[in-house]
Amino acid sequence: MVSLEELRPKVLSLDYVQFQFTTIFGELKAVEFPSSLWDEMCGGTGVDGSSLGFLRTEQSDMVVVPDPDSFTVLPWDDRVARLICDVLDNDGSPHPACPRAILKKAVAGAGELGFEYRTRPELEWYYVGEGLAPADDGRYMDTLPYDIYSSLRRATVDDVQAMGAGVKTIHHENGPGQQEFEFTPNLALKQADDVQTAKVAVKTNAAMDGVTATFMPKPFPDEAGSGLHIHQYLTRGGENVFADPDEGVSEFLVHYTGGVMEHVDSMTAVLNPTTNSYRRLVPGHEAPVYKSWGVGNRTALIRVPGYEKSARIEYRATDCSTNIYLAQALLLAAGLEGVKRKAEPMQPTRENVEKMTAARRKELGITRLPSSLGDALDSLEGSGFVRRVLGREMVGIFLERKRLELREYLEAERLGESEARAWEIKRYLERS
Repeated sequence: MVSLEELRPKVLSLDYVQFQFTTIFGELKAVEFPSSLWDEMCGGTGVDGSSLGFLRTEQSDMVVVPDPDSFTVLPWDDRVARLICDVLDNDGSPHPACPRAILKKAVAGAGELGFEYRTRPELEWYYVGEGLAPADDGRYMDTLPYDIYSSLRRATVDDVQAMGAGVKTIHHENGPGQQEFEFTPNLALKQADDVQTAKVAVKTNAAMDGVTATFMPKPFPDEAGSGLHIHQYLTRGGENVFADPDEGVSEFLVHYTGGVMEHVDSMTAVLNPTTNSYRRLVPGHEAPVYKSWGVGNRTALIRVPGYEKSARIEYRATDCSTNIYLAQALLLAAGLEGVKRKAEPMQPTRENVEKMTAARRKELGITRLPSSLGDALDSLEGSGFVRRVLGREMVGIFLERKRLELREYLEAERLGESEARAWEIKRYLERS
């Protein structure tokens, strides 16, 4: 743990300080000040929560307070120090709509039971060139001369690592212009901070190189969508509770999976929060459509990797428009509730779930994920579980804003498919 006083010499050697924080809808925001004001500002500063989507206008004041452990210098502007902030009420308590505070609470609850929660996300995005076309013609794990943005991708990873995140692998993905890198496992809160940092690094480096980077789930109708797969690791006393020395997969993992499956419909609006998210969740493009799980099965919603002895689970439906703090909090809470109740999911399968007949899926108890934002919002609205994890205020604001977003999309859709797609491009391409 680093203290604010210990940071003072580092801060004063720079020119500016940037306080960053995340909104309900996963957007990274920032307020900046000259480093000469550090002594006055280091305890936090007020911001207008209503303009940021946290609050209604009559309740607009809130305070952002820096986490000293998140200090780093921006690699693309070494005059600026970055600190990630928690959002507080004016009385100094965690704000009920602060995503970071919600994840902290979920992690603390797991900690009280003796568990340590680590995750390893995979980020996918597209580089987009002129005319809203993919910026290259590369395909899965291509090399030069097809993977023409490998140097840009590598420079981005250099920055991400310089800011304290661990990166495992980087490569060209399936779609033309599509990229991916995987993080190394880390504690969930640090990992969420690192995802937000990485998304800024991806977009900043792309802009400096003259291309647009987008995390939009499905920017090109005929190409692969971009996901945010979340690998999850749970240990107690240093031992992996998902693993069984004889069976490979423990009963704990089965019940954890059962909890996620039980609540997945109500969580989907948070895990896949845009109208464009559901263009990705369609058959034929490696994105899960049905609620299923299995060892080594990449068509399943929850995959237990088959090539490792140490069991973990991978949730495959999420995309980068999610709020990573809320996504991790919900998955952890649902899994642990499943363990507490000994929830039983459907039987695991190694079959291709997309190619199963409807009769076979019915036999296995496999049903479809919500197929639209409207369906997902309806499931969320009826969920006591999500309200317990995220809080009534958070859920109320989320539903209000997303219902409005959906109405705007449906108005465009009534004019035709091209108008609906144009609406999504304008709304999501650069902002996702």
